[in-house]
Amino acid sequence: MIQIELTHEKAELLGEILRNHLSQLRMEIAYTDRKEFREFLKRRGQFLEEFLQSLEKELIARGKEIISIDRLRNVDIFQGLTDWELKIVSQFFHEESFPEGRTLCEEGERADRLFILEQGAVSIKLKKGEQYEIRTPGKIVGWSFLVPPNRYTASAVTIIPSKLLVINSPDFYYVIHREAKMGVKVMDNLAQVVASRMKAQEENP
Repeated sequence: MIQIELTHEKAELLGEILRNHLSQLRMEIAYTDRKEFREFLKRRGQFLEEFLQSLEKELIARGKEIISIDRLRNVDIFQGLTDWELKIVSQFFHEESFPEGRTLCEEGERADRLFILEQGAVSIKLKKGEQYEIRTPGKIVGWSFLVPPNRYTASAVTIIPSKLLVINSPDFYYVIHREAKMGVKVMDNLAQVVASRMKAQEENP
């Protein structure tokens, strides 16, 4: 057995690099039509998952904060999920803090991250002139990353210093496809969220 001593910071960085690589692997698995190559990628992905799980356990033992399912209970797209389902999806989120005036996403750009507001406020702006604010914890920002053509339909900028939970799109796709029943619930909730926001914009142009 080979043992390597890493500082907490280096272990966190290694985990981030490997998670990004795993996300790319999952995207390749989803789009390749070559069966043997897909199986090859799956074996690599499984190895990375197991390694990351071991790394996460070690980091938690050293005091790393994990995302509690209680922080996801009030998220609009996760309504109706069981504790077990919330626990699965929580593993793929991380917390980020943003200063005032930070752009989270730009309209028209490839949508690769979904944000959940925990603290602060975000201004949503469309090129055609519409604008509104999100200030309620549990509301999502960047929902268009879940639907084709996977381009942000609006820009989002923090109005005040804000804290958000973030998940990368390949990880989210992996979760909802692995857990099909949960995926149906999430997409149903998303449809309601989008419909309610469009209605609110029509009523308050």
